[in-house]
Amino acid sequence: MNDTIESHETTTNCDIHEMLARRKEIAVIWSWEDVQMQRPDLTMDQAWEVLKRCERYHDACLGLSWEVIDIIAEEMFPEAE
Repeated sequence: MNDTIESHETTTNCDIHEMLARRKEIAVIWSWEDVQMQRPDLTMDQAWEVLKRCERYHDACLGLSWEVIDIIAEEMFPEAE
């Protein structure tokens, strides 16, 4: 995947929050752009890799927070001094 957003058009519109509400569920959605707000030095692909790792190691007691994103991003892509 390169640093471009791929377009995925479908024939039906899907409102994820409406769908979840019908099932009495919620979801908090984070994007690669959120990661880049914390670490603007990361590319879109790197930010996406950080976000995927956040999901993979998500701890329900801690949740996902800016601090968790910072920690994982630093582990994966240490900032230059």
